[in-house]
Amino acid sequence: MTDNHQPVRIDPADNLVKAARTDRVAFGELFDHFYPLIFAYCTRRLVVRAVAEDVASEVFLKVAVGIQEFPGLCVEDFRRWLFRIATNEINAHLRQSIRRRELLEAAALMGKINAGVSVPLLDDESPIDWQEVYEALDGLTDREQSIISLRFFGGLKHEQIADVLELKAGTIRVALSRALDKLRDRLRDHDVARRSASGSPSGDYRDA
Repeated sequence: MTDNHQPVRIDPADNLVKAARTDRVAFGELFDHFYPLIFAYCTRRLVVRAVAEDVASEVFLKVAVGIQEFPGLCVEDFRRWLFRIATNEINAHLRQSIRRRELLEAAALMGKINAGVSVPLLDDESPIDWQEVYEALDGLTDREQSIISLRFFGGLKHEQIADVLELKAGTIRVALSRALDKLRDRLRDHDVARRSASGSPSGDYRDA
C-alpha cells in the first residue's frame, strides 16, 4: 500500500528558536537573521537611521530579556512576537511630539517617494513627497499606522499582520482598505491645500 501522505517539512530555524532560549550562539544566529528585517522596518517608519538603530536595538534587548519565557515553538511564532515588539516600540517613539517633528523634518530631506513604494502603497506613480506621506500617516490611529506599516514597510501578509496585532485576518483586510482610503484622502487634501496656497489650480494629486 502506497503512503500518499507527504512528509512534514520542518524549518531548521524552528529548532534554532527552541535552542535560543538557553543557547547564546543560537540566539546570535536568530539575531543575525532577523535584525536586517527589523531594522529596515524601523527605518521606514522612523526615517532617521540613528533613531531606527536605537529602536531596533531596544527591540532586541527586550527579546533577549524575554526569550526564556517566549511560548512560541517555531520561527513564525518568533517573527510574530518580534514584529509585535517592534511595532509597539515604534508607536511609543512616535507618540512623542518632538520626535514626530524631527521625523517630519528628516522626511522632507528624503525627496520624492519612488514608484516601488508609491504603487503598492498609494496605487499611483505620481511624485509624492515623503514628508507628505508621513504627515498623512501621522493623522491616522496607531492601529491604522501599524497595519499600513506592517503591510508595506514590514512586508507582512494579512494573516501575519493579524497574528502580530492579535486580530482576525478579515478585520485586517477591512481595516487596511479603510486606512489606505484615509491616507489617500489626506494626501489629496494636502495637495489641494498646497495648490491653493501657491495659487495653482486645485485638483487631485493623481492627475499631477
